[in-house]
Amino acid sequence: MLVLNVFSLAVGTFLWYLFGMEDMAKIRYLVGKPGDQKFKRNIPARLHSVAGKTAFVERVHSKGAAEIWRQGNLFALRTDGELQKFKALASTAGRPSEAENELNLSLTNARQIALSYFLERHQANLLRGDYFGLQDDPDFADLLSDAGEAASVALRVASGAEVTTDPKALELLVRHGIVSRSQADQLSPDRWPSSLGRHKTFQLLCRLIERADLELANRRYLSLNLGTLAPIRDDFFANAESAPSQPLPASDMAITKTIADLKELFLGTKTEVTRSRSSQYRIPFRVLEEQIGALPLGDIDRNRCRELMDFLPKVPSHAAQHYPNLTLEKAAELFRVKTGAYADRHAEAQKHVAILKSAFDLAKQEGWIAKNPWDGIKVAIPRMKKFIAKGNTYEPFSVSDLNKLFSLPLFVGCIDDENGCHTPGPNLPMRHRYWAPILALWTGMRMNEILQLEKADIRRSIDNIPFIQVTDQEHGDYSGTGFEKRLKTGNAVRNIPLHHQLIAMGFLRWVDGSAHDRLFPEALARKGEKPSDVYSKRFASNAKFAGVWKSRRRVFHSFRNNFNDALRNASVDRELRDAINGWSAQASMDSRYGQGQTIKRLHDAVERVQYDGLDLDHLVANAARIGGTGS
Repeated sequence: MLVLNVFSLAVGTFLWYLFGMEDMAKIRYLVGKPGDQKFKRNIPARLHSVAGKTAFVERVHSKGAAEIWRQGNLFALRTDGELQKFKALASTAGRPSEAENELNLSLTNARQIALSYFLERHQANLLRGDYFGLQDDPDFADLLSDAGEAASVALRVASGAEVTTDPKALELLVRHGIVSRSQADQLSPDRWPSSLGRHKTFQLLCRLIERADLELANRRYLSLNLGTLAPIRDDFFANAESAPSQPLPASDMAITKTIADLKELFLGTKTEVTRSRSSQYRIPFRVLEEQIGALPLGDIDRNRCRELMDFLPKVPSHAAQHYPNLTLEKAAELFRVKTGAYADRHAEAQKHVAILKSAFDLAKQEGWIAKNPWDGIKVAIPRMKKFIAKGNTYEPFSVSDLNKLFSLPLFVGCIDDENGCHTPGPNLPMRHRYWAPILALWTGMRMNEILQLEKADIRRSIDNIPFIQVTDQEHGDYSGTGFEKRLKTGNAVRNIPLHHQLIAMGFLRWVDGSAHDRLFPEALARKGEKPSDVYSKRFASNAKFAGVWKSRRRVFHSFRNNFNDALRNASVDRELRDAINGWSAQASMDSRYGQGQTIKRLHDAVERVQYDGLDLDHLVANAARIGGTGS
């Protein structure tokens, strides 16, 4: 009954916000300065004990005014529902708790909660662009590998190889008002009562959540491979996606929404990409705007899509730079006149179609259109021989390769770490070109995760275990620098204990003696938009000089494979490997063991890493040249 009341209130509140908020001059609950804004809504003091917090806080996800307005409306809607739920729970707080012995969870509620969980995570994936990636992106292989690992983890959990009682299920019961926060706290993971293990409906909810996680992980992996949104394969969730997410029918929305709206919607999910990547996203929308104009989205049919698909391969490369002030159609004609034939860029056209498919998928999810006219439309590309996918992935460095890399003048003594890094000399500049490969080998961290580290990210546990906190949270004030920390996935937020070799090499002492808040400020002070834009080329130069470079096979990411292989060879459990590498959320381990115990378990795992035959004694000797007291 409580769920139905909250749902009715939510629908009414949504309609009020949708049609009534437009006249308001200020976005409610928005605080902070542009560039650092968030939504904050205080919770009444009498509800603090039930809510378990004092305020609702949500970061602004977009820079566009329209998207901020929309997010603010949804924030107000959601928090209204949450407050009503807390009020209802507060009114029954004095009654005897039934959560532990007689959990009041119906079969219908369990199914509705699971469907809601699936849709919420799916919408978040869409808005983050998690289903979409360009195969020529240097990070695509990493993205695909992480998606595959996440799917493997979800499959293992769904197969029953993990715990039988999922803490997420209990959190969802709190969110949906089935139990209060105080009741849930009585059922912490280290005190699961046997009654929950025997509660058939609760266990059903756990299994449905596992199925949802598996479906979402598989869908992301398949979508990245296909270049378009993959269909839902689990019958239980197949009909959930078609449920209307907006109060207006799709047909009515299609009449009012145009290509300009679609462009704003899609690019609003790509605010953190580089300028070059953003320009690539804009090309297919430019084709739409020039070829179709202000046509409503509902009038764009498959025939028009095929016409556009035929034109896309003709778009010359760098058309905006080489043919300024010309339409793309005129640019294509001028290219033909100059060269004797149209441009033949079918591979690029395929990427443009993938972008449009993804954009129209998003429009469908928003209820703007009923069907995606780009579904099933493909650019015909001349057949090319393909190697088995596994043969095209990054390979780890051999021990011989590693010995060659770490014997470079950069690690022994050079002129400087710029143009003189390959020339033997008396200097040992310990900056990002020195530490990044070392850290990658002993932590498995990604290139950007290392280069954006702050001094405050190097921490110690309550048991004095030093670890690296991998996070996108900025500890210092870097306003105006033009760079913000970013991570590839939510699971990338994690803690990695420091291997004793890193400590022996003087890393903690070097951090202690650093005069900068960012550990590698010189890596950010380049023309590249991400630290890796420049350093990836510099590392390639080092690897080529050492004679170990192999294009698209032996690259910086290979260190990550070395580290994971070392964990596997040391018989470290898959759960721990996934948590260390950022393929699964460490928060789930924290909820079961407590953060302190998690750090200990991770530390024991990392300490088992070794590379037989690797000689890095000179790096340990280099530590004597570092000041500071860290250990």
